[in-house]
Amino acid sequence: MNLDDVLQLSGEEDYAKNMADVQKVLCRMDSDKEERRDKAIEQHDELKHKILERPDKEVGSGTNKKTVPTAKLIIPVQNKIVEMAVAFLFGTPVKLSLQQFEKSQDESFKLLKQIWKRNKLDYHNKELARRVFVETRAAELFYIAVNPVTKEKRVRTMLLCQKNGDEIFPTFDSYGDMVAFTRRYKTLNSEGKEVVNVDIYYADKTVKAVQNGDEWEVEIEKSLLGKIPIIYYEQEKSEWSDVQSLIDRQEMLLSRNADTNDYFGSPSVKVKGNLVKGPDKDEIGKLFRLQGERNGDKMEYGDVEYMTWDRTPESIKLEYEVLKDTIYSSTSTPDLSFNNVKGTSNLSGIALKFMFMDAVLKSLNKQEIFGDGLDRRINLLKEMMALMNVGGKESVMAMEIDVEFKDAMPENLIETIEMLSNAVGGKPIMSTKTAVKINPMVKDSDAEIIELETEGKAENSILDSYPA
Repeated sequence: MNLDDVLQLSGEEDYAKNMADVQKVLCRMDSDKEERRDKAIEQHDELKHKILERPDKEVGSGTNKKTVPTAKLIIPVQNKIVEMAVAFLFGTPVKLSLQQFEKSQDESFKLLKQIWKRNKLDYHNKELARRVFVETRAAELFYIAVNPVTKEKRVRTMLLCQKNGDEIFPTFDSYGDMVAFTRRYKTLNSEGKEVVNVDIYYADKTVKAVQNGDEWEVEIEKSLLGKIPIIYYEQEKSEWSDVQSLIDRQEMLLSRNADTNDYFGSPSVKVKGNLVKGPDKDEIGKLFRLQGERNGDKMEYGDVEYMTWDRTPESIKLEYEVLKDTIYSSTSTPDLSFNNVKGTSNLSGIALKFMFMDAVLKSLNKQEIFGDGLDRRINLLKEMMALMNVGGKESVMAMEIDVEFKDAMPENLIETIEMLSNAVGGKPIMSTKTAVKINPMVKDSDAEIIELETEGKAENSILDSYPA
């Protein structure tokens, strides 16, 4: 069976009989890519690091043989790299802007933003990016839910990813268009047993299959939307894939240094001569009693010295710092630790942007993946609004909405205003209305403007009451 054969299947019985072959066609994934994805998830979640395979040390022999645990320290660099990439991409929510200004479209645009807010899509974007950066692939499913009591229809969304228990498989034709999308996941049946579910989304229908022993129970639902309700995102590899070997080396250096500290960090005692009695562990003013030995006409009592380790070899410290810098620079991740950012408060806005330019450029590159996906999301939401007759079909479909990614960098507003003011020779550069709208301490800008106008009229009234 090939893709054309699958696309020609129509009835529930056809899918029930051929579900095993259907999955072979639609649920294909490169084995190497799947293995890399699984390793990336384990590395990010700190479940499997190479340092954890470091063997313990065997000392002694015979009855005195014992196992000494070696340090296995994990550095969560993968998490840091991912979180910084998410912050620079979606740390500041994207801005939706309507290109037309007809009143009917403005109302429809407000309804779309309500759907956006109800589904918490600004927060959803962060988790979506996080799963793509880790798992290299994720998808979002949009559907219309009906309240069983009020019969109210609402647009809902669901994130499909490995972390949420979903195996996802997009199927594209020879032109690169998605012709099917398969989601495979597990649920519990009425008997509490785990069963496999396979949902296949086409433009004209949705096939939902549940495995019952060796049989498949299939239900086919007609799609009123006319398109696959899935937005799919994918990148080639995880965010830290290129520096994983450097992270392994860094963890090994840190672990070996920890073992060295365990051996030599605390003072050790070196005794010259015969020790009769050593001090107890909790004794204050420890006393070492040595037995003297006659050497000719003299008595020698030996000596006690403390063995101390002066410092870590500079080569180890240098290698650790070089590894750290290389990991951060190779992944375009800024190191915002306290020691690195102290003293930067006096830098200008332009200087700060240059400091973080590498991370900003990385974020711009990521917009190639997510910008296209968000545009598709907007179009899908418009189709669903039109299907539910929310806001009027014509005005909804006529909307042209731009998605603008916002810069996560802090801005020096005083510096910007001063620069603009100097450019126009000190003339006013902003209206009172605009200033009120962007004032972060004002919650309702329209009400605040009315209040200011009222106060202004009152002041003019008082001034007019005085004789000239």
